[in-house]
Amino acid sequence: MKNILRNASDRTQSVFDAAYSPFRGGNGAIGLAFLPAVLGVTATAFVGFLATETGAAILGELRRRVRLRAPHPESPSLRGTPTAAELKADCTISPRNLRVRLRLGSRLADLGPTLDSGNHYRESPTGAKRIQSRGRGLRGYLADNRIPVSYSTLMRYRLLALRLRQFLQLDPRLPLEWLLPGEAPESPLPADLQAPYSTARRHLAHLLRDHWNFDRLRKHVDAKLGIPELLTIRRTARRSKEAAQIRRRLVRRRLAIQKPIHSQSVVLGDYTVTTSPPRLDATMRAFAGFLRERDLPRKLAAHRDRFAQWLVNAAGT
Repeated sequence: MKNILRNASDRTQSVFDAAYSPFRGGNGAIGLAFLPAVLGVTATAFVGFLATETGAAILGELRRRVRLRAPHPESPSLRGTPTAAELKADCTISPRNLRVRLRLGSRLADLGPTLDSGNHYRESPTGAKRIQSRGRGLRGYLADNRIPVSYSTLMRYRLLALRLRQFLQLDPRLPLEWLLPGEAPESPLPADLQAPYSTARRHLAHLLRDHWNFDRLRKHVDAKLGIPELLTIRRTARRSKEAAQIRRRLVRRRLAIQKPIHSQSVVLGDYTVTTSPPRLDATMRAFAGFLRERDLPRKLAAHRDRFAQWLVNAAGT
């Protein structure tokens, strides 16, 4: 059986040697055609893999640089870009009611996409691109035009306007300013925007009627959108911290103005009676009565400290 298997193995090996291995004495016709094909396929796959990875990396870097360097797209609002004079006019209105605040936030929301806030690159001597500066964006625009309201206040107005647009599901072409009471489009709206405009205007009118205060409207919109009330949480934590600091300050002041309690000691033989001056007479009378009732020099000579502590407790009561 072993011989049969050995003979079969030898025949099989001879066939493969003759067909695929020209270096072992075979004709190598199939081997000479097969080996270059395998090598060619392997090299093609490797080159394709490198080309794909390199191309993806290059395209990703180009896309990222174009996205950061390219200016922001123009605002799709039909109203156009607000001017600095309009922003100043809204900021100088006193007092700024809810309608004025929303109009100011709407104009800031329309102005933001038109300003450059991306990275500016420079090319180094080695050919690499480095970030040189960044566009000033809305903050720089407000500072350059000297808008007479703090940046944080204006950003609160802008944030509420953006969340109202999200809550009302407003079309990007419709500015929130045109939905406010007393405001109207400067030109007739396209036919496809007339129905959404009327619906959003009625919805906003109901909101302003039920939530006439800025903070109430903001809390209502945040609750409807599922946004946590972070400002309230921070304000509550700050007030709790301030209350704790006030309590500690009052305790320190009370301890500073409190008069120290002085004590007075009286030596009676082997015993020392210590108490406060107002209670000295009562303590001494209690000590004398205790001496009359018991033979203290003999019984309590070994418990001097305990007796002194008892006198102090008796004086305290």
